[in-house]
Amino acid sequence: MSRAHDLAWCAGFFDGEGFVTIQKRNSKAKSGKRYESFYLRIGINHVAPEPLYEMQRVLGGTIRKQEESSVVGNRHARHRWQMSCTQAADALIQMMPYFRNKTAAAEIGLKLQETMQSHKKLVSEELSEYRYSLQQSLQTLNKQD
Repeated sequence: MSRAHDLAWCAGFFDGEGFVTIQKRNSKAKSGKRYESFYLRIGINHVAPEPLYEMQRVLGGTIRKQEESSVVGNRHARHRWQMSCTQAADALIQMMPYFRNKTAAAEIGLKLQETMQSHKKLVSEELSEYRYSLQQSLQTLNKQD
């Protein structure tokens, strides 16, 4: 199969089963001051691991199995394929031409990733508020999905 076919398959599977989120991370500096940051995360939760291995083969990422002790009732343990930050943005860019449902969510995630610097440093209050607004926009959009 060609790369285009692989990406179209991944995009179709991701369109139906995947998620795009902006995660918030709280951290504490040695000085005791607390900081808030955001990062892009994409993934798919699925009972059958085989399609997730195909996602990993084409795009990379990691796969983890849910702990059996956390499975509720008669449900099956799920597997999760996921990526974050630059790797997630690269995967979204590759899949976007084939999306039917996730285009708007991917665009918001990519806007967040565009604000990231390659080295750690404090960001302005304005940039932090912009990132927060992107997170809120994506949460609203995801509630409709």
